[in-house]
Amino acid sequence: MDPIAEAFLPALVILCLGAFLPFIRPDQPLARWLGAWLTILLLLRYLWWRATETLPKPSWDPLDIAALLFFAVEVVGSVAGVLLLHVLSRTKDRSAEASAHPVETHPGGPPLIDLLIPTYNEQEEILYRTIIGALAQDYPRFRVWVCDDGKREWLRRMCEELGAHYRIRGDNSHGKAGNMNATVQHLMTLPEPPDLIGVLDADFVATPLFLRRAAALFHDPRVGLVQTPQHFFNPDPIQLNLGEPARVPDEQRFFFDVILASKDAHGTAFSCGTSSIVRADCLQAIGGFPTESVTEDILLSIKLTGIGYHTAYLNEPLTAGLAPEGLQEYLTQRGRWCLGTMQIVRTPWGPFSTGARTPLLMRLHTLDTVLFWTVSPILRLLCLIMPMLYWWTGLVVVKTDLHGLISHLGPYWLCCVIYLGWVSRGTNVPILSDAMSLLVMRESMRASAIGLFGSRNQKFKVTAKGATRDRTVVQWSLAGWFLAIAALTLAGMLLRAVTGPIAGTPPDAEAMNLFWSVYNIVMLAVAALMCVEAPRYRREERFHADEPATLRARGAAHAVHLDDLSQLGCRLSFAAAPPLAPEERVVVEIEEVGPVPGRVRRLGPREARIVFEADAAQRAALVRKTFSGRYRHSVSALRPTEFMGILWRRAFG
Repeated sequence: MDPIAEAFLPALVILCLGAFLPFIRPDQPLARWLGAWLTILLLLRYLWWRATETLPKPSWDPLDIAALLFFAVEVVGSVAGVLLLHVLSRTKDRSAEASAHPVETHPGGPPLIDLLIPTYNEQEEILYRTIIGALAQDYPRFRVWVCDDGKREWLRRMCEELGAHYRIRGDNSHGKAGNMNATVQHLMTLPEPPDLIGVLDADFVATPLFLRRAAALFHDPRVGLVQTPQHFFNPDPIQLNLGEPARVPDEQRFFFDVILASKDAHGTAFSCGTSSIVRADCLQAIGGFPTESVTEDILLSIKLTGIGYHTAYLNEPLTAGLAPEGLQEYLTQRGRWCLGTMQIVRTPWGPFSTGARTPLLMRLHTLDTVLFWTVSPILRLLCLIMPMLYWWTGLVVVKTDLHGLISHLGPYWLCCVIYLGWVSRGTNVPILSDAMSLLVMRESMRASAIGLFGSRNQKFKVTAKGATRDRTVVQWSLAGWFLAIAALTLAGMLLRAVTGPIAGTPPDAEAMNLFWSVYNIVMLAVAALMCVEAPRYRREERFHADEPATLRARGAAHAVHLDDLSQLGCRLSFAAAPPLAPEERVVVEIEEVGPVPGRVRRLGPREARIVFEADAAQRAALVRKTFSGRYRHSVSALRPTEFMGILWRRAFG
């Protein structure tokens, strides 16, 4: 048999095994466990081959040192890969458990919940819908508290009008955590202190079942905190910039739909801040919301494990929030997450600390997050630079022939791609996930350095929300670097095509770096496309609807179809156009809202755009309806072929 053909046999076996996966559910325990450990074994096989057959002997030669250093980073990055695969080897779905233990059956009846909404500088329309959603809970015993670090008089008046409690404090120390702690201290002095404390970020709107479903899991006395996923009612920058937000999953779907459910199966799930509920006595036992890190949510769960409690994850879409509208806001948020994780490393509860009582598995799974933010960006950068340097200098960091590379790296890479795509139902696509990691590479490296070696007193940076943009903006500070590296790589390839390979360079090294370079150029091009920010015109997102409505105009009622809906207006369609004129005043009768006055903004032969002129009661009813949960449109699956089509249309359409 031809040696190269023989090298493809292990990869062919993986492809044959992968052909059975479409017929197996991703939550099937044995298949999931076997897939994870097969991938880990192939990774270890690859690393053994790298260590024994591809490394130069230790010397002071700069090229040999570069090859050894690259392998060292590769090994540490592989530790993160093994930890992630171990996490993904299991998963847990608690929906049946929540249904089996309604709050009415808990000892003492439904616990009293105080729901906190920490806020600082958000706009009125953002806070209005959050407060309305919080007050509309289908739960017997709860109170809503707006914790205002902005000390805004208009917000105090709005809380009084809507029926929410309003709190301010003397200073703004410790950001969001300090804001919530000030209110918690007040709550514990009330004649009836809370049993549970919920948290909603200022831009997250809860569905009516949020408290009821999440609180059900506290039937287990070992559960200290319940986290629910974050869904978003607007497209994030990645979805919008790729041009098809209705088909591309948001950037956090893989984490919330897959990773956090897997961590829960191991008992290492952690709080993500908003959309969570914690036991009040547990919170008091650890001294309140942690202030040692700007990601107080993760540290909260870690501290709870130290006193014998764990975080449960209920993977149900019970809240919806605003994703960052632009890349700069997106990077600010990711930088804060990275900084907070590094701050945790320096606390007594970090993965390397010897004094805390944090369980070993929690430490390992926290280390997974630490390595994700620190080593993964460095490895990603090296993987961009090394093939580029090969074309210009002849640097070879992997000294091997094509047979060895195909037979060792090929099976691992293929198995990893197939397994991650299977467990994520397509939300983890190689080029898409790699390009996303490029976007945050520089920010995560900077934040990692500050968090690990800078001052411990880093301020909480709020992610700006609620912006509109009326033009296309290219983020050249990011795209310029991606295009420059791609251009240098391509130029080096063309140089070698004209002048021939550098003397002494093995032909197999040329083939390996050719494939590596082409993949990098494609990935860099996709990342650059993501830096072209599409305009956002609407102040309010419109939700796709598919239900009947009634249009009243000129004294007559007309049966129409409600196509989409927001707090500001709607789109109606009809078989036969009723007598209407632009700017004419009409009334739209909507189920669960009632009659809403408005005027015709745009009129077509088969549709009409209506701008609402709602009063306070109608506005609140519109918020409750649009955020009831029935209009959720999160994308939870993506086929690789579909993604390729999206990229083609974005680049050339």
